Amino acid sequence: MKSIKSITVHSDTYIVGEPCHSLHFKGGTVIRIEEKNKFFGRISGFVVHFDTKAELHIHSNDVTVHWDDKGERV
Repeated sequence: MKSIKSITVHSDTYIVGEPCHSLHFKGGTVIRIEEKNKFFGRISGFVVHFDTKAELHIHSNDVTVHWDDKGERV
């Protein structure tokens, strides 16, 4: 399965394994980024999970996603 390596939204970049350097959100170190499931087109977006158990929910059209090279996206 292909996973997300980093995500950029509104000029803030969140990278798996690195501390959050965003001026807009202080969460700790990023442990994973996942795409929210789409259910009949109503729910979409991304969730950034931090080691502090904080979550950043992203619902924006201004998102750049960087995928890793392992496997295929499901």
